Amino acid sequence: MKAGGGIASRLLLAQIVVLLVAAATLAVTVTLVAPGLFSYHLRHAGEDSPIVLQHAQEAFEITLGIALAAAALVSLTTATALFWLLARRIGRPLAELASAAESIARGDYAVAVPAVGYGPELTTLAESFRGMADRLQATDAARARMLADLAHEIRTPLATIEAHIDALEDGIVPASPETYTVMRAQAQRLRRLAGDIRLAADAQDHSLHMVRRPERVAGMLRAAADAASASYDAKGVALHRGYCSPDTVALADADRIGQVLANMLDNALRHTPSGGNVVLTCQQEPGQAVITVADTGEGIPTDQLEAVFERFHRVDRARTSREGGSGLGLTIGRAIAVQHDGSLTATSAGPGAGTTMTLRIPAA
Repeated sequence: MKAGGGIASRLLLAQIVVLLVAAATLAVTVTLVAPGLFSYHLRHAGEDSPIVLQHAQEAFEITLGIALAAAALVSLTTATALFWLLARRIGRPLAELASAAESIARGDYAVAVPAVGYGPELTTLAESFRGMADRLQATDAARARMLADLAHEIRTPLATIEAHIDALEDGIVPASPETYTVMRAQAQRLRRLAGDIRLAADAQDHSLHMVRRPERVAGMLRAAADAASASYDAKGVALHRGYCSPDTVALADADRIGQVLANMLDNALRHTPSGGNVVLTCQQEPGQAVITVADTGEGIPTDQLEAVFERFHRVDRARTSREGGSGLGLTIGRAIAVQHDGSLTATSAGPGAGTTMTLRIPAA
């Protein structure tokens, strides 16, 4: 037990003090009031002998004192025993929870949180504590995985830049515009990765600055398609804008939704081979605007439809690395959608069957 006593001892001491104060108050009150009332009623009963009154008064006071002392002793003993049992029942699980908290503070997230069955409050506390421990363990695992993935992402462009610098120093390759173009492209990849990491962190922490106002969805789709058209033309993938009613209005931050649409279109382009098609459409549903990006690309295995929204997850790591994706686009897109009180999901019939990304945001 730590200095100052545990919770059981403190609660027991507080209960004893309360009982003693109550007993003292009762004793003083009875001593001051009861004898006078007894004498008053005895005289009104017709007894006026001083000797009889004195003996009766003394007998009453002695009997009353013995009764009060016995009652106080029994009450104190009973209350102490019951309260000690109660305090022990409460103190033990709290001590176990405190021990579990110390283990978690040391980084042991797999600690067993005791099950507490004494009262709904302690049960809720234990369940909440267990949930917190599980979330911390998951967060720590995700952090370790993210750092490992980040190290992998940084290693490739750094190795390319370092190799070109060594080749330039050794005279193996000339200092030509092509060499500098490769190095500049890798530096830009690192810069984009750094920006995406920052944006993903802000989006998942719900700390992105957003100004939501009624926006026509058709206009946002047109702007996104126009921005992506050059990349689609360069790869030979056809980008089609399907029907989107001009009356479809969403409550959105146009810039942030533009980022989501750009990431959706970029993801579709990277996973659709030359000669393929990507269709961008929208429709109005009760209370929400629904935007879809459907491609005829390589598709997603059904067991990875949720995993594609995790940081740095890739269905085909080699393809995405060659084409320069950071692996954070869909993570950022989903976080922005959630911050809009919406959602971003993926559906696919499997490899080779194409993918449809669906963005849902509240209608204005």
